[in-house]
Amino acid sequence: MGFVFKVSTRSITKILSCILSRPLSTIDMSIRLFEGENHAKLFAKYRPTYPESVYSEIKKFCESPEGSGSDVALDVGCGNGQSTFPLTTSFKTVLGRDISEKQISEAKSHGHNIEFSVGPAEDLSFLEDSTVDLVTSAQAIHWMDRPKFYQEVTRVLRPGGALVVYGYGNAVLDRTEANEVVWQFYENSLDGYWANERGHIEDSFARIELPFKGWYRLDTLSIDRTWDVDSLVGYLSSWSAWQTFLKMNPNSSALADVGKKLKSIYKDMGTKEVTSVAVTWPIFMLFGRKPMV
Repeated sequence: MGFVFKVSTRSITKILSCILSRPLSTIDMSIRLFEGENHAKLFAKYRPTYPESVYSEIKKFCESPEGSGSDVALDVGCGNGQSTFPLTTSFKTVLGRDISEKQISEAKSHGHNIEFSVGPAEDLSFLEDSTVDLVTSAQAIHWMDRPKFYQEVTRVLRPGGALVVYGYGNAVLDRTEANEVVWQFYENSLDGYWANERGHIEDSFARIELPFKGWYRLDTLSIDRTWDVDSLVGYLSSWSAWQTFLKMNPNSSALADVGKKLKSIYKDMGTKEVTSVAVTWPIFMLFGRKPMV
């Protein structure tokens, strides 16, 4: 049985802080947490990719009779392109945009026929009005100045065009004691190093609304992986809070200690070999459509 993360006092405080804080300015967009070259490579190597079912839902939404079609798609906050590449199977033209030059450089290195650009989500001035059929944002909208972003999305979408915002929550491991180890690292070791906007991930975008009437949520999908412990620790190392913590505590053994504890938990008492870890991330998706008139 998976162990669901507890909602702590710190988490509640952080969520309330998000509610009360002002929106990010364009300059603040993404808070520039993911710009380092090494961090970009960690993202590409260890961050889980979304299952095909996510893109099937997006395609179905765009190709419904109310939609504008599947000609041009724009992925905003695209990072290293993990959420951008799958769109090429359904759209003739795919564009990716991110504020981080390092992330875009990583995306371009994969050689897909996608036009990537560096810049804030709140400035899509490189696009004409009513020229895009789909705008997506994966695990990124909580960093944006949403009113400004929505204004630009409304401008560039064709009538009937789709806005799909999605992400995944905290990982759930297949052993309770392993979840406790990771949660202690998340909640205690990294206390004070998570940006307030992380609260939107913890509550599955519950406080985020789309600008179009009739938008809806889908919460039935998940990312499921079977990893070795080293891959799981690699994923933890890609967390923005750990990267921030590490800059201030370069000699810390906190993450290495997590790895040792996990290997002890997953060691088979008979063979003495470390077994694999089943990991699940819940996916949350928000679908909205620009009115036809």
